[in-house]
Amino acid sequence: MDENMNKEQEFIEISEKTPEEIKKEKKKKRRKGFFIFFVVFMSIILICGGVVAGFVFSKLGKINYDTPEQTTISPTQEFVEKEEEVIVFDDIDDATGNNFKEILKNWATNGGQKMSDKSVINILLIGSDASAKSDYRVSVTDKGNTDVMMLVSINTSNKTIKLVSFMRDSYTYMDQFDRYAKLNAACANGGPGYLVETIENDYKIEIDGYVLVDFDSFVQVIDIVGGVRVNVPAYVGESLNKGDCKKNPIPIGNNVLIDGEQALHFSRVRKTDADGDISRTRRQREVINALIQKCKGASLGEINAVADAVLANVRTNISRKTILTYAAKAVTDNWASYTLTQTEMPDKYTRASYMSASTAWIWIVDYPLAAQTVQEFLYGKTNITLPENRQTAISIMGKYVPKKPIN
Repeated sequence: MDENMNKEQEFIEISEKTPEEIKKEKKKKRRKGFFIFFVVFMSIILICGGVVAGFVFSKLGKINYDTPEQTTISPTQEFVEKEEEVIVFDDIDDATGNNFKEILKNWATNGGQKMSDKSVINILLIGSDASAKSDYRVSVTDKGNTDVMMLVSINTSNKTIKLVSFMRDSYTYMDQFDRYAKLNAACANGGPGYLVETIENDYKIEIDGYVLVDFDSFVQVIDIVGGVRVNVPAYVGESLNKGDCKKNPIPIGNNVLIDGEQALHFSRVRKTDADGDISRTRRQREVINALIQKCKGASLGEINAVADAVLANVRTNISRKTILTYAAKAVTDNWASYTLTQTEMPDKYTRASYMSASTAWIWIVDYPLAAQTVQEFLYGKTNITLPENRQTAISIMGKYVPKKPIN
């Protein structure tokens, strides 16, 4: 059989469940969250400056550590498919599609220099439905959805912590499989190491490691710290209170206190938003920020309870030695005082929506401009120079976006 045909059959794309399917699994999914990995790993190990090294070290044994061989799945392995949970993605078949794909492929594989800085630590936080003890691939029990892919960038020079949410529906080229697909398929098919590699290729930045978590402890952690305060718009709250929050109504308004279960649904819902994943990722970052602020004032007993509840569900390729180094820096440099800023990628200047022939919705991304934007956001500079009259993936597909303002 033709080798390319094998790749075509093996490669899978994670699909969205219908509202009816989500309701059926509500009881199971109520314990899944999007971002506890950030709060636990970063707040306990990195941000809680008053925590002594001995306490941090005592908790490190709970984490699942990946060897280099475990970070990426070989493309020769047979992928597990379950039709009701995954679909084979229908490639764009527009008349201009070949040129469009060529631009994506050339950018991802051009070997461009990836920006790094000794004063910047970049950690990719991956929220997955797969168990932290699984092999990350789609199976009957481990779906492998990576709906949350967030970069945490700690800059010890200008004393900032920056969050970048990568849109799960970003259409990209994956060289390991010679396929084009949404970004959230990279981890399910290639493992967390390959997701890191894909983002590095698209955005031309170096990532120092990843933290992957399934979200069984999210509700518990929010409740341990006494809930978090967020702004709940009326349209979001009213929709939730007719559905997932019907038995435990979420309060509506600014700076309202929500518990773990309410925070889970607040961060998961996206059917209420015309822009879908954009508003959802903003809510995720809002809850993250609120939880960080709450954890800064947490007692050692609360921090200990959070660590015990979550760290067993954490998986990372960052070594214990490196984690302890980060913890020491967090104490001496007082990372808890750093300014927090955030964004999403692609942003409104670098993305355009597109519906394929099979009604699969994606973001078309101007990766050269997006990479330049990310570099400037993280490092305050860029190594990418763009010609004025260049052809982009967005323009090829006949889409238009606002022109990025010149700083």
